[in-house]
Amino acid sequence: MKRIIGLSVFLLLSLSLCLGQLTPSAGANTYYSPTQHLADINGLPAIRGTWYFVDPTSGNTASDGKSIATAMANFDSAYARCASGAGDGIALLSRDIGTSASTTSYLKKGIVWAKYGITVFGIQSETYFGRARIASQEILTSVKQITEAAHTFTRTTGSFITDGWKIGLTGIDSSAGANNGAMFTVTNVTATAITFSETFSAVSVATVTLKSYCAPLIKITGSNNAFYNLEIVNQGTITADTGGVSIQANRNYMKNVHIIGAGSTLAAALATYQFDLEVDASECTFDDCYFGTNSTLYGAANGHIKLGNSTTGIGQDFFNHCHVISNSATAGHAAIWVTNAATLGGWVQFSDCTFQNWQSGAITALTVAIAGATPNNCGIFLHNCGEIGWAAWGANNDKWVTDNAAGAA
Repeated sequence: MKRIIGLSVFLLLSLSLCLGQLTPSAGANTYYSPTQHLADINGLPAIRGTWYFVDPTSGNTASDGKSIATAMANFDSAYARCASGAGDGIALLSRDIGTSASTTSYLKKGIVWAKYGITVFGIQSETYFGRARIASQEILTSVKQITEAAHTFTRTTGSFITDGWKIGLTGIDSSAGANNGAMFTVTNVTATAITFSETFSAVSVATVTLKSYCAPLIKITGSNNAFYNLEIVNQGTITADTGGVSIQANRNYMKNVHIIGAGSTLAAALATYQFDLEVDASECTFDDCYFGTNSTLYGAANGHIKLGNSTTGIGQDFFNHCHVISNSATAGHAAIWVTNAATLGGWVQFSDCTFQNWQSGAITALTVAIAGATPNNCGIFLHNCGEIGWAAWGANNDKWVTDNAAGAA
């Protein structure tokens, strides 16, 4: 009898949960049932914390992001909601209806990803050049009269706020004055004035163009983060827009992520500092990822995957079934770039990966797929990999070992 009564109580409680419960949000005051909640997160990876949804098309900046119905508008807002180490997640929604706005969350400034344990999942078809996109958005001001002081730009007409400038943005000054080409970091913005941290010459020039840039778009300094089904594009139009994703902390993971570090030929021509992915960490894994594009002409001695940005030795990083997509006729352009002799303190392994340069007439012009410094220790291990478009894997086998020959054009 006690068992029957206990079972009845359990069933009544279960039924009450299924009928719905009030979930607080910053959006409309509606009932949000557990059934709808399960539908919202169907197919997403299991996480310890809270999923935050981002919808670039119909998201609301005032929403809490805890359901599809109350999705936030911006990716960086969702990142701000996530707590480091809590196991939270960000689901980026996409609806490819022929416009970039329907598929892309734009960043006005790069994200320094210092938090730990966040999962990011793009809702898109799992293809090359997918459409759950995170991309840079350039801010531009071009006026005929700006007075430049040591730490301030001042204008008499128009508005810096309307143009989109905000604290933390980095920009470059293009003018005929003494500050031409100088870079600045915004510390305060009003309609008529921008304050920045760098020191400029005090001048008044006839025409000034201020343009924002990202370098890189995302810098990951926290560990144990995972990214799935995303396209990450630094699409700025100036040489300062250098780099897609820089990973500077151990134990991060990516699957089916396409990273483009240069959306313009100006950025792609900036020597060895340009990259799609920079790895300056150990014990990271990349599955089924893509780096680069054949839509951009890479016109300098740079690389798509850059290993290291310091003398810290890295190793035990694994690339599985990944692809470099390149378009260059420059001899020194490479698929993989080793920063310096101390970069590799362990092996970096590429398994079942392909490296493709899309200019068929440049196969003798591009010398080596793996370029840069010769490591003091260890190196790059290529397992069942193929390259097409470079004359050789590398020079004198000094950076790499392979268990199969490269493909031929």
